Amino acid sequence: MRKSIYLLTALVAMVFFGCKEMPNIPAPGNNELTLNDTMPVFVPDTDGVVISVDSAIAICNSLAADQVTDVIYKISGSVTANVTAPEDAPKYKNITFKLSDNGGTTNISCYYTNNINNTKFRDMMDVPLVGSKLTVRGPLTNYKGTTPEMKEGFIVRIDSMVRPVIPDTFYIMCDQTPVVASQLPIGGTSTDAFIVSGYVQKQGYSDEIRKGQQTFWMDDQVNGKKVFEAFWCNVPNGEPVPVGAKVEVTGHITNYNGNVPEIKNGDVKIVSLPE
Repeated sequence: MRKSIYLLTALVAMVFFGCKEMPNIPAPGNNELTLNDTMPVFVPDTDGVVISVDSAIAICNSLAADQVTDVIYKISGSVTANVTAPEDAPKYKNITFKLSDNGGTTNISCYYTNNINNTKFRDMMDVPLVGSKLTVRGPLTNYKGTTPEMKEGFIVRIDSMVRPVIPDTFYIMCDQTPVVASQLPIGGTSTDAFIVSGYVQKQGYSDEIRKGQQTFWMDDQVNGKKVFEAFWCNVPNGEPVPVGAKVEVTGHITNYNGNVPEIKNGDVKIVSLPE
């Protein structure tokens, strides 16, 4: 199967923040400091009560449901699960993952966690994957009385980083999507991203829009059949894409129910409108 590979160039920018004196000395008694994403504030590594994962779990279990500690704690360990997919981090601005300091025997969830210096995540490449060793800081809670969590903390430091790998992106036609889907388990989704080119079909068409998304079928022919499904994909300006339009749908292909190749929640680009 021929595939035209879209070459992705990753530009890695390293920004170092040095120690700078404040241009103006605050007036006596003025200790206000605004924490924002454009002015990272370094929190010393000694800030927070150092505890183990097991101790954190014990503290959480002693709390009432959804009670949050007044004390700030600090836990070091390895990431054992990524609840937030790296590609979703720039959208949510924070991540949720599980942390262990005993090889995964016990884990604590680090919920809605910000990046180093309490800044937001803006790049999927900044997300520490399973195996990364790091330290997090924040309050503890007993979520719904059943789940020990460090809630809305942030990463203090990263001692070793396992970074995401940018997937290859392949440009294919609609008639190639069943081949890709057949190589996946039923319900499975491709690791690589695909740009599927084709025409919006009359069969199965609906102009319904939900949250800026539309579902339609595609084929390589203008008046073809239902070959590939764009399932609730983001359409330009949140407006229905008409029948006969030539489009490109970008996303990961799923083998839906064993016989339908589809991209779910992908992005639609209109190449040309019907004459």
